[in-house]
Amino acid sequence: MAKRKETQLEKLAMQVAEYIQKEKEEGKYFLLSMIIQEVVNAIMKGERQAYLNQNPDNYANGYYDRTLGLTFGKLNLKIPRVRYGNNFYPSLLPDKWKRVDKEYENLLLALLSNGYSKAKIKQTLKKLGLPYCEEDMEDILDLVYQHLQAYKNSVLPEEIFAVFIDAYHAKLRDENEKMTNISIYLAVAIDMEGYKQILGYWIKKGKENKSFWIEVFQDMISRGLKKVAIFVSDDFSGLTDVVNQFFPYSDHQLCWTHMKRNLRRKFNKKEYSLLNKHLTFVKESLTKDEALGHWNNFLNELSNLNPSLAKQYEKKTDNYLAFILYPDDMRKHIYTSNVVESVNAGLEMMRLELGGYFPSMRTLEINLFIQLSNLNDKWMRKPVAAFRGNLYEMRQILNVKFGLENLFD
Repeated sequence: MAKRKETQLEKLAMQVAEYIQKEKEEGKYFLLSMIIQEVVNAIMKGERQAYLNQNPDNYANGYYDRTLGLTFGKLNLKIPRVRYGNNFYPSLLPDKWKRVDKEYENLLLALLSNGYSKAKIKQTLKKLGLPYCEEDMEDILDLVYQHLQAYKNSVLPEEIFAVFIDAYHAKLRDENEKMTNISIYLAVAIDMEGYKQILGYWIKKGKENKSFWIEVFQDMISRGLKKVAIFVSDDFSGLTDVVNQFFPYSDHQLCWTHMKRNLRRKFNKKEYSLLNKHLTFVKESLTKDEALGHWNNFLNELSNLNPSLAKQYEKKTDNYLAFILYPDDMRKHIYTSNVVESVNAGLEMMRLELGGYFPSMRTLEINLFIQLSNLNDKWMRKPVAAFRGNLYEMRQILNVKFGLENLFD
């Protein structure tokens, strides 16, 4: 029985992967609502079977269609019927004329992500007058985990304008029931049409290093990524070398937000104010030469306070000033990796809901998957204006960079 169930789930995962790819090719991103739709349909079908087991004189009688509108998408549901009587109605489904409220939507998300504790889900179900079955919960999570694996292996676009990489740090209870520190690295892209999308996530115990980044970049490349105009990240150990190794024609911008946080920690208010004045002039510069002049003034000021730190920043001048080479209205978007902050904020909320840590790797990945699916759906409704208004310039920038590559092929 278990083997047959596993085969069905594997088949479903393949169908989901094909569906996701088709939706991406058509510019659609409705993954979250699609998964919830499948789960709700599966639960209702299972509930009918349980009803028929208790009422052996009754029989299944097909389905009727119902649309359920939610804030994260429309669900096209198949409502199961029985042949005799009207005593059966799926308990997960709201009454036909009842308005769907936010609490009901949160319940559906919780059923998927298990972001709430099981006790909290049970309490919410009871409040809504719905039954709770722990076995059903595990079946749902198994189904979602199959979707997750398909998502992690989904095909990426060959060309991406900007890739932003950032980290979220948390605690995880490992397979030995011990608490361990982990980092979740996320890659968020601006595609060639100006839309944001999440390329992937990678979870690591301990500190990142060059071999880790090689694995990350090999994963993205194996999934189809070939050309990127600019990478934006914190100064992670080994990352700059790996960007240069795999994408030698791409720029690598180091995040100013992280740089300023570092300076604020190291210096008092007056010292930081002097340094920040020069950095503001850099950001407002119209040309690379003007920016370089203000950057050198910043380095001189920094050298008076901390010579060794000034030398570190001087070695990475090109990485901190890469954004100046791009159209003016794009610059504020690419000198920082803050675009990933919305993902990190969602992870922080989930961590707090779960009691301050993630109870297992499976729970972490399922929660993360739901978070990323929801964001992808949201982001694909509207492009980033600064990029959408510069599509021609974006194409030219990429052509110039990778036209150089073609000369040496």
